[in-house]
Amino acid sequence: MKKLIAVALIAVSMISIASNAYALVSVRGYTRSNGTYVRPHIRTNPDGYTWNNFSY
Repeated sequence: MKKLIAVALIAVSMISIASNAYALVSVRGYTRSNGTYVRPHIRTNPDGYTWNNFSY
């Protein structure tokens, strides 16, 4: 029983780590139409929820 619980905890933690890895998106630097350069940055994956964004 202890082995089953340990395996379940390891599986849950691995799934949690993997899902967090895909929550961030790298944005390349670009130049806007008015000539302003936007530096490369990282943002959250757009998903429609406001509570899980950096700006919340």
